[in-house]
Amino acid sequence: MTLVIDLTPEEEARLRAAAQRQGMDAAELARRTLAEHLPPAAPPEDATLALFAQWEAEDRTDDPEEIAARNREWEEMKANLEANPLSLRRVPPQP
Repeated sequence: MTLVIDLTPEEEARLRAAAQRQGMDAAELARRTLAEHLPPAAPPEDATLALFAQWEAEDRTDDPEEIAARNREWEEMKANLEANPLSLRRVPPQP
């Protein structure tokens, strides 16, 4: 990528002097200095986490009736799981 940056004459002189002291051209020193001060690149987003975030955003609500209905469904599911603990155990495959 090519980027044009307008520098004042004083900034240009300082950049050229610093580059000369380090034995490189001004453009390379500017590129390295910029790269050193940029925040690190974000890691690639995990597709599964992105999907969970999407679902969470789609399901987000502050409707009290919807929240109450979801809480009832959750409590019903917990009660069913507690009433049928064997359904939580993994059955080994039969030969």
